[in-house]
Amino acid sequence: MLRRALCLGALAVTLPAQSVIPVKAGLISYAGDAYLDDRPVAASANHMVMMKAHDVVRTGADRAEVLLGPCSAMWIDEGSSFRLVSNALDDVRLEVLRGSVVVAVGDLIRGTRVTLLLQSSSAGLDGRGAYRFDAGPPRLKTLAGRIALQFANRTLSIPAGRTFALDSSTEPARFDRQNPDGFETWSKGRAAYLARLSGQQKTNRLEPPTGDEASSRVRSANNPSHFPIPPDGLPNPPSVGCGVTPW
Repeated sequence: MLRRALCLGALAVTLPAQSVIPVKAGLISYAGDAYLDDRPVAASANHMVMMKAHDVVRTGADRAEVLLGPCSAMWIDEGSSFRLVSNALDDVRLEVLRGSVVVAVGDLIRGTRVTLLLQSSSAGLDGRGAYRFDAGPPRLKTLAGRIALQFANRTLSIPAGRTFALDSSTEPARFDRQNPDGFETWSKGRAAYLARLSGQQKTNRLEPPTGDEASSRVRSANNPSHFPIPPDGLPNPPSVGCGVTPW
């Protein structure tokens, strides 16, 4: 099955942007202000940038989106960086170096694996869900699903709605899921958009924004790259084969 997925991916990269299925992890599909090993990244709907193993991406005053395979994607906050330790679909490994990232995965193809490294911890993402990793202070938030975290010679199972601080000895604690910050709202919008493109959502349009999200869109009118969901006429990100998990 994995071989079939790789063949499909090899075919898909020659199609229009909306049909792209990455054959390796690390396809930069959006980069508002990002640098690949200190070189500016120019990513668009028609020109996406493939990372290599051990490459480092850092963001400046804007965010970035990276596809990790046919069923997973990652969003990088402003002023953040990560290293792509391994870009093979059967062993995707990423190390968060600075700032914040959100990773969402769908139903991973058998034989594929995604692992996030943060300081002395390791988290395997092998089920549907969405997770936030912050480097300073180091912590993990399970936005959806459940994650197994290897930390300090023990394994913690952290369900949705819990956060765990890696620099303390406390147990996972609840967080307010109804009060996301701007980065989580943006990442959630991008995840929903990718899911819609992949056919996971039956409706052609997402529900109209309300409240703070609507206000955020108004404030972002002069900077379209900050829209949680790109409006008509702006470059669209590529879809992923089985879609990520919108939360």
